[in-house]
Amino acid sequence: MNLSDTLYVALALYAVGTVVSLASLFFRPKGVQHSALIVMTFGWVAHTVWIGTICSKTGHPPITNLPEVVSFIGWTIFATELFLYFRFRVYAASFFVYPFVFLMLLVAALVGEPFAPIDPSLRSTLFTGHLLAATVGVAGLMIALAFTALAYLQDRSLKMKTRGPLWRWIPSLSVCRKLSYRSLAVGFSVYTVGLIMGVVWSYRTAAGLGAVGSKEIGGVIAWIFFAILLQTYISGVFRGRRTIVISACAFVAIIVSLLGIARV
Repeated sequence: MNLSDTLYVALALYAVGTVVSLASLFFRPKGVQHSALIVMTFGWVAHTVWIGTICSKTGHPPITNLPEVVSFIGWTIFATELFLYFRFRVYAASFFVYPFVFLMLLVAALVGEPFAPIDPSLRSTLFTGHLLAATVGVAGLMIALAFTALAYLQDRSLKMKTRGPLWRWIPSLSVCRKLSYRSLAVGFSVYTVGLIMGVVWSYRTAAGLGAVGSKEIGGVIAWIFFAILLQTYISGVFRGRRTIVISACAFVAIIVSLLGIARV
């Protein structure tokens, strides 16, 4: 199999897994969700093979252009979701995570930038650490947003005393908030380290602050929104609608930052 074969296999399996997962909204048996998880896991294995092939071909982590970054973010998000599923048996996160992972890999397939060794002038531990920490941090923050949305839906259902199609899949409100807070705290910490390393690295190159673009601006704005969101948890002033608005703004800022990625 060549490089594109494993990509398309993973993409096809993610598409099937996402459809099956969404179908569980209309079918009560948990076997539907289990089937979706199995299909997604096989897709993740193919995804892993694809990423490994990229690393073998280029000699660097898959974080140097848009297809590599979004693919690695999707891979990390599903790996985290897999761990949380076996640890907490959280089903409902799949309704957010599976489509997002599928879309991330779809972007990688559609953009189709060439995979090549990194510029020798950029080979440094600091620069690689910046890219890796920022990418892993974004993945953690995306997981946090998924559980924030679940917490909002659970809180809304309890207040309105209504049961929507997601009710039987969403865990208790305390579990949603706990997982959201922990994912946010870890993701924010790693993301912050990545930003700091990026700033330090920029001062060691000719780029300096003159290279600021949509990627950097979006990344900083996202950091601000995530900091506000984290503060609402720490201070105990969690407000459903306000939190969702902040989360949506943070998500948009992250997407803007990702779309601003060019080959390094």
